[in-house]
Amino acid sequence: MQKLITLMGLGAACATTFAGDMVDGLRSGDIWSEPVDVNRQVFAGVRYMRVDENTVRVPSDKGLTIGHLRMGEVLLTWDDEKILTAIQVMIYNKGDDGEADKDIYEELLEDSLHELNAIFGTKGKVCKISRRESAVALKAWEWETEKGVARLEASYTGSRKNFKGEFIRLKLGPDKDSISKGSSADAAHRRDLKSNVKIDELSGDVYIDGIPMVDQGSKGYCVPASAARIFAYYGMDGVDQHALAQLCDSSNGGTSTQDMKSALEAISRKFHMKVICLTGKNETNIIYDFIADYNKAAKKLRKQQATPMDWPEVANDREVLLLARGNKRYVKKWLASIRKNIDAGVPVLWCVTLGIFPEQGLPQPDGSHMRLIIGYNEEKSTLIYSDSWGSGHERKSMPLRHAAAMTFSCYVLRPSR
Repeated sequence: MQKLITLMGLGAACATTFAGDMVDGLRSGDIWSEPVDVNRQVFAGVRYMRVDENTVRVPSDKGLTIGHLRMGEVLLTWDDEKILTAIQVMIYNKGDDGEADKDIYEELLEDSLHELNAIFGTKGKVCKISRRESAVALKAWEWETEKGVARLEASYTGSRKNFKGEFIRLKLGPDKDSISKGSSADAAHRRDLKSNVKIDELSGDVYIDGIPMVDQGSKGYCVPASAARIFAYYGMDGVDQHALAQLCDSSNGGTSTQDMKSALEAISRKFHMKVICLTGKNETNIIYDFIADYNKAAKKLRKQQATPMDWPEVANDREVLLLARGNKRYVKKWLASIRKNIDAGVPVLWCVTLGIFPEQGLPQPDGSHMRLIIGYNEEKSTLIYSDSWGSGHERKSMPLRHAAAMTFSCYVLRPSR
């Protein structure tokens, strides 16, 4: 579990005592010129979790405010001098806040517009965000001054009867370039990805370097967060976890892999990618294949046979799984398709069952989960993987036989050009 730490190095007891409001800094532009570790009026004691070297996540109610705006989690991005380059505020998202009906959602959106108009002293200008950047339909308003730029983005699906609020977010930066994101026009080419594959001469690790981290927080967004990391790795960081959660119909309870596969297939064409399942043509076949392997091993161990209806309960029998899918023959076959993609610089979306084998520091101790396979070490017989839980989860390893045994399915999003 990640620990909350403070921007100014103050103790937890002082976590919100000195935290101030960002309004004055946004109006004056000082927030984009003063390092966060010297701007004590705003950032002293603000508690955060590190996402990567230059981005931190401030959970809601942990010390940051912008006037009277409703503040969910905040992402702060800074340069090597600790000077802010971008801020993203989730005013609402269904993963953290639950579902909001049409009246509540529209009231929150209207209140946000009213507050931002007051903060910047002018009415926000309606702007259009291309789906080639965002992947979902957005309503958006911008405030641009000599001191910086702000953009409010709102997304929902359905009408009054089947309305579903998806998210309302605020992006802030010193200029328009700072809040612009990569679109399908920036999609990577397959020939360029292989250069991201690194070999650690000392350890023997073969791994893909440069995959951005996305921190899903406490949301059940492991599937869209993992996929968003691949989109960002390919240069399309406009397709974030919230947009993918909308396409996948994710909630705080999570996303089924079939929903995710359908959503990825729906948008893959315009992003010049192909969705390929490495473990079967569909989820039904995957389950039947799993049960067949399980029953063969269970028979040898004189354990009870299982039916497809018993999955995923039987997926926790470590002894049977190690015999069924942790044996050398199966592991070799399983690794072959993964190694082919890693060697080409293509990360693998890896759907697993947690809790079968011990892993340290996991926010989610058991149940279904999606993570990324980013490398391997054949000499040590280990798999290298990454979770969407921020700093400390960028690059981890486990025995190959454990990895194969806990696998439900694997997918790749492969550029088609």
